Amino acid sequence: MLNSYPQLLVIYNELEIAHNQQEQQEHLHSVMQSELSDVRVLNKQGDYLNLQGIACPALSGEQLAQLVTAYLLNEGQCCLGKIKTLSTTQAFDLLGL
Repeated sequence: MLNSYPQLLVIYNELEIAHNQQEQQEHLHSVMQSELSDVRVLNKQGDYLNLQGIACPALSGEQLAQLVTAYLLNEGQCCLGKIKTLSTTQAFDLLGL
């Protein structure tokens, strides 16, 4: 479900967190119109959707781990080197969501 929050947004191959629709719109504000179709949304149920609410290809556990660890490193976390793969549940837990 596209209206289920929190959700992880994959924008320009980086992770953003939206706790509500307003935050989602703030993250999407700088995305070029032609690239909105490339945005992926991941909800806690493990659904990968595009912005139209249509299912899209899921990230692998390794890809998700890379995005989550890069996000956490940018937030000042450390000791993330051992994280190689993550499930949806693990990703949301690690992000404290």
